[in-house]
Amino acid sequence: MKRIFLLAAPIALIAALVYAATLFFELLPIWHIGNGPDAGLQWLRRELHLSDPQLAAIARLQEAYRPRCQAMCRQILAADSKLEALLRQNRSITPEILAAMAECDRLRSDCRQAFLQHVYAVTGKLSPQQQQHYLTLVADELLGLVPTPSPGRNASSGP
Repeated sequence: MKRIFLLAAPIALIAALVYAATLFFELLPIWHIGNGPDAGLQWLRRELHLSDPQLAAIARLQEAYRPRCQAMCRQILAADSKLEALLRQNRSITPEILAAMAECDRLRSDCRQAFLQHVYAVTGKLSPQQQQHYLTLVADELLGLVPTPSPGRNASSGP
């Protein structure tokens, strides 16, 4: 019985080391890509097999869209904070709460529309096959659903 434990310990250690090494080498490309300033673009490049001209064109679109996206995010956060404060101050629905809710909804709708415009601008730089794959990738965000985390995605790559 002692022999089994003596054999099991080194085997378990070797298995753990193999698992750790495999995990490390699988995640290494994700860590490398995820740390750069253009991590989302590099992920998209790999995912869609973008050419250099396509990547450059999409990078220009992304840079043009980023300030608008950031401004909309700031507006949404401010509107959410205002609504939260009103909800904490009141114990019933007030006209101010209704107005704040409508403003939150309007801002989110404006953000989704701007994102959809950006998506269509990006698809204009892609082949039909790439367009379909890209639209599948961003479908959750277009529908306003919580997106499934993907390697290399960051806040600047969506609404």
